[in-house]
Amino acid sequence: MKRRDFIKVTIAMNAALAALSCGIKSDKKIKVVMLGFDGANWPTIDPLIKKGKLPFLKKFKEESAWAYFKTFKPAKSNVVWTSIATGKTMLKHGILDFAYLRRSGIKVPYSKSERKEPTLWQILDTYNKRSVAINWWVSHPPDEINGVVLSDHFRRIATSRPERVMDFADAVHPRDYFDKLKGFVQENNDYQTVLKRTGLPDFINEFQQMYPERDYRKIPVLNHYSRFARHDGMVETISDYLFNHVNFDFFATYLRFPDIVQHFVTHLMDKEFKLGLKEAFSTNTITQSVLDEAVERISNILEPVYQYMERMIEKYVNNKKHENTYFFIMSDHGFSLYPGGFNHYNLPAGYDAPDGFLLIHGPEVKKGIIKNASVFDLVPTILSLYDLPVGKNMDGRVLKEIFTFNRKIKYKLYKLKKDGRMKRDKSYDKESLEELKSIGYI
Repeated sequence: MKRRDFIKVTIAMNAALAALSCGIKSDKKIKVVMLGFDGANWPTIDPLIKKGKLPFLKKFKEESAWAYFKTFKPAKSNVVWTSIATGKTMLKHGILDFAYLRRSGIKVPYSKSERKEPTLWQILDTYNKRSVAINWWVSHPPDEINGVVLSDHFRRIATSRPERVMDFADAVHPRDYFDKLKGFVQENNDYQTVLKRTGLPDFINEFQQMYPERDYRKIPVLNHYSRFARHDGMVETISDYLFNHVNFDFFATYLRFPDIVQHFVTHLMDKEFKLGLKEAFSTNTITQSVLDEAVERISNILEPVYQYMERMIEKYVNNKKHENTYFFIMSDHGFSLYPGGFNHYNLPAGYDAPDGFLLIHGPEVKKGIIKNASVFDLVPTILSLYDLPVGKNMDGRVLKEIFTFNRKIKYKLYKLKKDGRMKRDKSYDKESLEELKSIGYI
């Protein structure tokens, strides 16, 4: 090889190596999919993986970066999911609880009206990135962005009277998508049909068989389980449709069934074991082995719930249309077993907010455990993945250790731009309060 040609080859190789080490943009368009499953957690998932009940999730975890996802107190879903979407603490984003009292003394739920910081899809919109965001907490009215947004009010159309269908038109942006999506309501408004399609159990019937002398309607969440099953059934159906029919750079959807079931799961435990557990807690004779057995029993009850979650994850990950996509799959919190309950908030003193779960998978993601990943880290990490500036006042960090490239992090201050749809919606407020009461949140 001539010296001149050798120099050209050397320069080209050095440039290529520099590009790899610095994370220079490739020609491939980056797509990110965020799947949120409220309340899912490794302590109840891992026993099922170990037993071979979740084969796809086992393989996917082995091929992904994963973490015990650090959350914070009060570990209330609307507060934490807003932190996941903004990368900010609740003091910055303004969603402090499920509801609050106005000066008039009227209790109202926190909604988009109180949110002070932009969501990830709003930030991406400023860079002409197209997003789809479905069913996220405190997202009504939907953000007006380049893409499709279904607010958390839309899911209630599945259990509303037929004559009220048009009342939910303002829960969809752009408005013309409402006409495309309202057709999915009918196939998700029958409880038994939804159970058959999703594989979710009829927990109401199971409880009645276990405790024929008790009235399931006196257990708040179980009493409304059929409604929540239909809500999530419709969210899944619509998410599938939009995932396959809308071009996007960023896609996010949220489902709540792992959380819903865990709020009544102890009512489905074996009677004798439950009495023994209560006695051990009350006499302070509880042992780690008994606690482990209790969590495993809970895990066994949750098996069909996590299998439904697994099927959803698998169909997104294996979709040929979205190969080389980055997947961020997470929950907002886990659950803690303590004297008197199994919950994620209002925990006794000394109990930390229980970790959620996190999986990150993509073309340039290293597999293995991530140390100290928190709910504040996803927005900074995804912005950096797009090679966009991270918010200066975001409270998370870029999880740069999970990527095979090393990219210089840039910063910028992002502010919320009001889109004219920040006024309170009385219908949303009324139904949100009723729903929060049915779960026992307020």
